[in-house]
Amino acid sequence: MITGAGVPMIEVRPEVRASPPPVHGGPCGSRDELYPVHLDFSASLNAWGAAPEVIDAIRGAGIEDYPDPEALGARAMVAAHWGCELEEVIIGAGAAELIHSISFAFLERGARVVIAGPTFGEYARAVVLNGAEAVEVRAAEPEWRADIDEVVRRIVEVRPRLVFLCTPNNPTGAALTHDEVEGVADAVKGVGGLLVLDQSYDAFTTTPLGTPALRGHPAIISLRSLTKDHALAGVRVALAIGPARLISSLERARPPWSVSSQAQAAVVAALSPEGDRHLARTLPRLREERVRIEARLAEIGVPTVPSTTHYLMVEVGDADRVEGELRREYAIGVRSCASFGLPGHIRIAARRPEENDQLLYALRSVCSS
Repeated sequence: MITGAGVPMIEVRPEVRASPPPVHGGPCGSRDELYPVHLDFSASLNAWGAAPEVIDAIRGAGIEDYPDPEALGARAMVAAHWGCELEEVIIGAGAAELIHSISFAFLERGARVVIAGPTFGEYARAVVLNGAEAVEVRAAEPEWRADIDEVVRRIVEVRPRLVFLCTPNNPTGAALTHDEVEGVADAVKGVGGLLVLDQSYDAFTTTPLGTPALRGHPAIISLRSLTKDHALAGVRVALAIGPARLISSLERARPPWSVSSQAQAAVVAALSPEGDRHLARTLPRLREERVRIEARLAEIGVPTVPSTTHYLMVEVGDADRVEGELRREYAIGVRSCASFGLPGHIRIAARRPEENDQLLYALRSVCSS
């Protein structure tokens, strides 16, 4: 115990000390103050922004009253949009909040959790913060696509409380089939655990699994972010769909009023016919741009990892060097994948054509130096 002048001082829980610091794409105040970014490819968002109707709904949401703690209107819209029961839906302040809430609700100290990696760092952080052990089943290069047979084998061996599986995966862009997801879910059910299926980027693929991917499965909670496809990262809103008994327990584990009135209004507008039409106009263009970026990088001899979505990993040798030079010399932000255990790769998300041209010009210069 730490002491000061003979008086015992409080210590941070060991789980907090052991938790890795969060590293993500997007803005970062102290870093951006030193080297401002004018074009950000590090966050995998819809570069065409939110639909006008969604923006109007956010602006029209009141700020003088508490938000509805049940998010009833937003949940009802989700239930109607995806054909599920109201009791099977929970709204969260982004997928990260739901990931941490699920870990808090279902993990006991000393429990084990299987994570199909390399993947989103908040899974492991949430696990460690709750005193549990993260067991990574790591995909192999060069495609970095999860070996589902190995994932299932480890589930049977480890008998985890939770399994985190992301499709399309972040940062690799690799997607799983319906049968592969079902195989994992059935294995998790067999050991009495829960599969947390993160589908935050499902809308960006040419063949989305749909939300939820396995309707009615008793051992799965599906996460679906709206901050990516509807470009609502600043609003923070996501949803989860799963068995009603698990969703009700999850709701009790969270602080009240975690989802703002603006976020709830955004859900209703985003899942409207106007929101659907906005995605139908913009998301295919992002996928087309990702294909064009891959082709241009291949022409200059820069390898990429196969992706099913609008973002992709690029093999650059020294990710931190390339990320730093792009920021300093071109005011362009990309995501170093060093924190994923991939120090030779960066992740970039396609933006509008003229912006992607600027990225390609900068990458040609930096990667040839």
